[in-house]
Amino acid sequence: RNIFKVKKSNVEKSKKMEKEEKLFRETFMYDKEIKVISTATAQCSVPSKRRVDLAVTAGEQLDVIDVTEGNAVICRSSGGRYGYVLVEHLNFR
Repeated sequence: RNIFKVKKSNVEKSKKMEKEEKLFRETFMYDKEIKVISTATAQCSVPSKRRVDLAVTAGEQLDVIDVTEGNAVICRSSGGRYGYVLVEHLNFR
């Protein structure tokens, strides 16, 4: 019985990730392939001030998706959310 619960939760997680990706593509008008350039760890907790910013908690692992002009990068959290994060809040080691 537990096997079915795991599969169901994976399906729900996959649907949530697809929904987050669709929202990201619409909000950012992003039509390129989503590739992970690098991974980074958030040095400190930062709340999102705008809808396009990604709220992060200290120690959270993030996938860096794209580099923008300026001092921000587009990241994806482990929960599948996308947004801008300032480079100064990230540790790339």
